[in-house]
Amino acid sequence: MRVTRLATTIAVGSAMAATAAAAGAQEDYSYARRLYLDKAQCSYCHGWAGDGAGEGQSNGGAANLRQSRLNRAQLVTTILCGRPGTAMPHFDELAYSDKRCYGMTEADVGKLKPSLPPGSTLQPREAEAIADYVLAKFVGRGAITRAECEESFGKGARACSDQPAKTP
Repeated sequence: MRVTRLATTIAVGSAMAATAAAAGAQEDYSYARRLYLDKAQCSYCHGWAGDGAGEGQSNGGAANLRQSRLNRAQLVTTILCGRPGTAMPHFDELAYSDKRCYGMTEADVGKLKPSLPPGSTLQPREAEAIADYVLAKFVGRGAITRAECEESFGKGARACSDQPAKTP
């Protein structure tokens, strides 16, 4: 009787652990997605799917995040510090006020200092959330699929009809 009870307890515990692990695998990125799309407006240049296509008004040519080789720390630094000499802005209002960005000050970077979008500063935790979102949803994902499109625009969205059902 005691062995049966122990076996039942172990089985129930294992099932609960498996359920918790599966729930953790479906992490909620809605906060980070809002930051990406709305607050920082990353999609304006990088596109809703991080493919670098940008929105219609954008000149395009932004980095294709789906092909990025940056790790989390590098993504956070790029978000907060921008990329000197490129169109990638910085989102840390104190960037280049000291050596926090690439070990350079405003005097060091000079005319190559990235711009600060008006009203779009981010806290480090927000940049970290965006980096986690980019890593989970874009980096290494290949071509955009219909499922990814429908995740953004809704099931059966007309905008998604040209997307392949699966990655080729």
